[in-house]
This record gives sequence, C-alpha cells and structure tokens, in this order.
Amino acid sequence: MRNKIRYLGNHFLKHELITGGIYIFIGSTIANVFNLFFNLFMGRNLTVEGFGILASTVSLMGLIAIPAGSIIPTIVSFAGSHFAKEDYGSVKALSLRIIKPLLSVSLIILLCFIVFASSIGDFFKIYDQSIILIVGVTSALAYIGVIINGLLQARLSFKFISFSNIISTMSKLAIGIILVFLGFNAKGAIWAIFISGIIPSIIGFIYLKFVWVSKVNNKSRINFKKILSYGIPSSLATLGMMALISTDILLVKHYFDPLQAGIYAGLSLVGKIIFFLTAPVGGVMFPLIVKKQAKNESYNNIFKMAVAIVFIPSVFISAFYFLYPDLSINFIIKNEMYRSESGLLGLFGVFITTYSLITLFVYYFLSIKKTNVYIPVLFAAISQLLLITFYHSSLLTVITISLLVELALLAVLVIYYIKIYGEHRELDRQVMIGTANEIGY
Repeated sequence: MRNKIRYLGNHFLKHELITGGIYIFIGSTIANVFNLFFNLFMGRNLTVEGFGILASTVSLMGLIAIPAGSIIPTIVSFAGSHFAKEDYGSVKALSLRIIKPLLSVSLIILLCFIVFASSIGDFFKIYDQSIILIVGVTSALAYIGVIINGLLQARLSFKFISFSNIISTMSKLAIGIILVFLGFNAKGAIWAIFISGIIPSIIGFIYLKFVWVSKVNNKSRINFKKILSYGIPSSLATLGMMALISTDILLVKHYFDPLQAGIYAGLSLVGKIIFFLTAPVGGVMFPLIVKKQAKNESYNNIFKMAVAIVFIPSVFISAFYFLYPDLSINFIIKNEMYRSESGLLGLFGVFITTYSLITLFVYYFLSIKKTNVYIPVLFAAISQLLLITFYHSSLLTVITISLLVELALLAVLVIYYIKIYGEHRELDRQVMIGTANEIGY
C-alpha cells in the first residue's frame, strides 16, 4: 500500500502539468504574493475613497488591455510550432505582422484618453485628470508588451517568465510604497503600476534577441487570415472573461457613493485572493495542452488535474470566508469600515471560485481551437452588465447578479465540455476499431 501511494505521488509530481510548469507556477505564486502585499498596503494606507479610485482604474486598464491580452493564445498557437522547428525567421515575421496593427491601436487609445480625459474622470468620479492620462499611457503600452509575453509562453520559457514577473511585481510594491509615503496617494500607486509594467517588456525583448536578429525569408510568410480567424473569437472570449470580474467594480464605482464603492473594492480584494493563488494553473495548462494537441497526444488528464488543483483549495477558502468573514477582513485589510459589509465575503468567495473554474474551461477550449466558446462567455458578460445597470439597489444585489450569471455560464461550459469529450472518445474508439481491422483482428 505504501509503495502504491509512493508510486502515485511520484507519478503526480512527474506529470507535465507539474514538472513542465513548475517555474511559472512558483514564479506566478511569488508574483501574486507581491501583488497581494501591494493591494494590502494600499488598502491599509490609502483612504477608502482612494482605494476605490485605484481599484476602478486597475479594472479600467484591465478591460482596455483585454483585446491585446487575447492575442496571446494566438501567438502561442502559431509561434509555438515555429519555435519547435527552430524557425526563428517565421517567429520574427509573425511578430512584425502583429505589431503593426497593435501600434495603431495603441496610438488611438492614447489619443482617446487625451481627448476624453475629463469625461472619463467624471464617469468614474476621478477629478484628477493626470490619473486618467497615466491610465491611458499604461493601457496603450500594454498593446506592445503583449507580443513579448506571448513569444515567451510559446517558447515555454517558464523560468524567464517567472523571473520577469517577480522583478515586475517586486518593483511595483517598492515603488508604490515609496510614492505613497511621499504623499502621492492613489496617484502614486498608479504610477507604480505604470513603471513596473514596462520592466518585463524590456528584459523580455533583450532575452529574445536571437529572434530579432533572425532573417525573414519566403518560407517565413504568415497567413494573416488564419490569425484573424482564431484571434477575433479568442479576443472576444477573453474580453468577456475580463469583463465578468471587472464590470461589477466599475459599475459600483459609478452608481454608488465613493465610500460604498471603496468597501466593495476591499471585499473584492479579499475574495480575489482565491484567484491570485490559483490563476497560475491556467497559465501553465494552456501551452501544455497546445503542445499535446500538436503532437496528437491525449490532453484531457491535464485539464482534469488543473480543475482539481483549482477547485479544492478554492472551496476551503470560500468556506472559511463564510465562517469567519470578520477575521478574514481584519487579517487582510485592517480597517473597521470594511466590516460593515462582511456578510458578503462568503458570496465573494463563491463568485471568485466560479470565475476561476470558468477561466480553466475557457483556456481549455481555446487551447484546442474551440473558439466558439466566446458566444456564451460574451453573452454572460453582457447579461451581467445589463442586469447590474438596471438592478443595483444594494451591494448584495450586485454580487448576487454576478454570481448567478457566472454559475449559469459554468453550467453551459460543463455541458459543452461533456459534449466535446464524448465526441473525442467516440473518435478514438473508431480509430482503434479501424486499426484493429487493418491488422486482421
């Protein structure tokens, strides 16, 4: 019995999801710890209203950067095969093909923030226009850095990705602390996000120098139609995913007074600890499944293991939130004002747990090129937006709407997975029967 347990343990530790992604898992975890410390410091040292400004601007930057981030699956899918063949010229051609439209989008975003800074500030009740401009520059630069990030994932450079993420988040924490103590308040925190966001792109560009010096030849031509056919629906799916975890914060900032918006942002921070701890799993799973599928190897066990790794700790943390909400808030954000809505913390835990599982399913479908998954995801995001817009009588109403929408989406994705899994098993069975007939059985 002991030997069997030892064998199973060794088999688990040697699984590709663990061994192949150990660096990015540890690195992302450490980076998320620094992110957590950054948020905790800001939650304790900024005013409630100031923290509300920080949370809403971070959500805004995240939403604007979604179309850029959604290109990462496309880059991983197309560049990964070229890296495997050491065809660096094609990798360079792909990068050049993608960066041109991204530069145009970056300039448009920056121009919009400059022109409409006053209107954006009025909508979010942020009256310092310099904050809006910092957000605009940060969002514009995100469209350039996403290429570096995608290429590093495609090359499976997990160790380097972990290193750059740690350096970036460590810098954000250090710069943020210094600027807040110097009296820059919420603006200092946003400056820290801007400065630290540039660091991974710079060191990543240097690391990929061998790609930039490669020659592009006729064999390196990239079919842009294939990129669009995958990139557009995957972008929409990613847009919907980010909206599901950001729309509530943005609308609460708009419809509620600054104090309530800040309290909601604080509770959301505590709830998102679940996502901070489990998010690296999806980042590791995606390129591994892409690699498996490219080699026509089985990949469902990787997905099932990823779901288990995310689900089990998330359930325990959510249960703790239900049982000890005040203790959780006091431990994470030492501000008594947040305890006025502590009864909502358990619901936040379930909300983030559901979102974490949805993220895995969406990554899974995109990794096997089932891009139609964008339809239910986008529908859910729009439903959440409309329902909160029309029904926002209390913070409880907002979180309940978000949770119900996500539970419905998760149910749809599970049904879709069962359907696809059944089709794959039937196809495998037919292949085995055909093979047996060919050899005379």
